Amino acid sequence: MAIIREITTVASVAMPVAEAWRVKRCRYASEGTSAGRLCIATGIHGDEMMGQLVVFGVARRIMAQPEHLHGIVDIYPMLNPLGLDCGSRMVPSTAQLDMNRAFPGRPDGTALESVCWRVLEDMRGADLVLDIHASTQNKSELYEVRMNTPHAEELIRQARALCPELIWVYPDNNLYSGSLTGTLVELGTSALILEADERHRRPHEIAERVVEGIMCKMKDMGLWTGDCALTVPRDEDIPCIRTEEEICVITCEAPGVYVPLDHIGKRVEEGELLGMVIDALEGSVREEVHAPASGLVFSQRSYSAVYPGTLIARVKKEVQA
Repeated sequence: MAIIREITTVASVAMPVAEAWRVKRCRYASEGTSAGRLCIATGIHGDEMMGQLVVFGVARRIMAQPEHLHGIVDIYPMLNPLGLDCGSRMVPSTAQLDMNRAFPGRPDGTALESVCWRVLEDMRGADLVLDIHASTQNKSELYEVRMNTPHAEELIRQARALCPELIWVYPDNNLYSGSLTGTLVELGTSALILEADERHRRPHEIAERVVEGIMCKMKDMGLWTGDCALTVPRDEDIPCIRTEEEICVITCEAPGVYVPLDHIGKRVEEGELLGMVIDALEGSVREEVHAPASGLVFSQRSYSAVYPGTLIARVKKEVQA
C-alpha cells in the first residue's frame, strides 16, 4: 500500500531584510481508512538539535515500510528556524522572546503571535501531539515524558506506551502557561513533552531510543503495524514523579569547575559522592557534592563551570514504606 507524502508551509511571516519565518510540515498519510493522526513537533527552541535526529529517524522508518502506516503522521521539524540559524533558544529579536511562552498567539498579532496561532490551528484536533525538547547545555537528562497535574491520569496512560525512562508530572502552576503543550491540552488536544538528552557524543544512540518509543506509541494507537523493538512496559517498570516532594534538587555552594561522576540513570545512596567542584589555579577541591537522599539520578550536570546555586543533579527520592 502506498503512502502520500506532502510538504506544506503552515505559517509564513515576512521579516526584515527580505527574510521570512516559515514553519513547514511534512505529512505521511496512508491511503484509505485512517486510525488517527499523530503530530510530532520539534525545534521550538532553536538551540535544541536532538529533535532533528528523532523526526529524521521516524520519517525513515515510515518510508522503509510504508505499507504498515495506517493513518496520518505530521512532522514539524523546526518551529523556530530563525533560532536554529543563529543557535539561539529564543526567537531572535531585540526582546529575545521565548516561542514556548507565546501560545495561543493571535492571527492578527505580532510575527511571533501569528506563527504560534497558525501552528496551533494546524495541530488542533490531532489524536496526540508530541513536543520534543532537549536537555539544556551542560546538563544530561533521561529520556523523559513530561506533563502537568490537571490532566495527569489520562496522560500517564498515554505516556507509558512511549517507553520512557521516567514520567514527570509537573505541579499545577504557571509552568505550562503559554506553552505549546499546555495550550493544546487546554483546548482539548492530548499533548506530551518528550525530553531527550543532547549529549553530543552519543546523539544517534539517544535518538534511536526515542524513535523506538514513538514507533511503539504509534503501534499502540493503531497507526503502525511494522517493526518496533519495544513493547509497552508495565506501570511499575517506569519511575513516575507525581509530586514535588519526590524530587531532591541538588545545587553547589562553591564556584569553580564541576567534575561529575557518571550517575545518570543510576540509583545512588544517601551521602554518595556525585562529583567535585575544583579550583584549577590552587589545585584544590572547593566542594564535594554528595547525594542528600537515596534514589534515581534523572538529571545531572556535566563537566562545566559552576557558581553558587548551579543545579548539579535531580534525584527521584525513594518512597519510604
